[in-house]
Amino acid sequence: MKRSNRLVILVGVLLAVVAFVGIVVLLGQSKSPEGPAAKVTVTVLVAKADIGIGDPVTPDRVVVKEVEREAVSGTRFGDPSQLDGSPALFPIAKDQQVSQEAVGLGARGKICITCQLQPGEKAIAFQVDRVTGIDFLVQPGDHIDIVFRAEITVLQPTVDSVNLAPGQIPRFEPITGLEDAPTVKTLLQNKRVLYVSATRIKSLSEATATPSPGQANTQTSAVIETVVIVFAGTDADAEVIKFAQSDQSVIGPLTAILRHLDDDAIEVTTGITAKILVETFGIPIPDIIQVVLPTPTP
Repeated sequence: MKRSNRLVILVGVLLAVVAFVGIVVLLGQSKSPEGPAAKVTVTVLVAKADIGIGDPVTPDRVVVKEVEREAVSGTRFGDPSQLDGSPALFPIAKDQQVSQEAVGLGARGKICITCQLQPGEKAIAFQVDRVTGIDFLVQPGDHIDIVFRAEITVLQPTVDSVNLAPGQIPRFEPITGLEDAPTVKTLLQNKRVLYVSATRIKSLSEATATPSPGQANTQTSAVIETVVIVFAGTDADAEVIKFAQSDQSVIGPLTAILRHLDDDAIEVTTGITAKILVETFGIPIPDIIQVVLPTPTP
């Protein structure tokens, strides 16, 4: 009887050992390292050849390439059809990714002003309103002319300055009725826009987005009063802008004029004053109407 009990105990111990070994083996297999995880790739567009600043970025200038998600540069385009010919804001080298930021469609926080500057260029800013800013339709990559308007005080020599001895300094005084004579002149031409603080032109994603039923269109709800335009120029250009718009609280002296991207001609202008309007354009000067009263009868 004791022998049979010992045999049962021995068999039980053996079964327990076998079960333990089996569990250890199974746990070891479940913890065995798996093969390398599959790499996730996405579609990007890369330049076939160098694309210069201002060159139109069109579908025929890029090729589709698959890269790892971590290798995406900027905000990617998924298909060449998304390119609409917008000008490149900074140089894109051959085989470099073409991002939305490169054509002004990316997030504003990712805009790089210095990347858009060529050697010798400086970034210059001025402020416009709805009229002087072409209804806020200017966008990065555009080329603009800048027109200046001011009220100039017309001066004449004082009476005691008419006949001065040599070496004496004449004095001047305002002409009554001509204290604020307007004058207009184109100051700068063919300047490339680098940045606009706000624009009414929608990006591709905004233009193609369709609001769901019952959803309000919020794209035009924001009221824009003024915007800042930043363009590429020289220190001499910056001096002109600073003089023309020395008081930043006054909006209106400078007007942005859009021009064609392929138009690099510099037009010679005379500027406009009241005298030029009369002599060159034939603006008539109003005559003084004289009323002759009848002679009273004695």
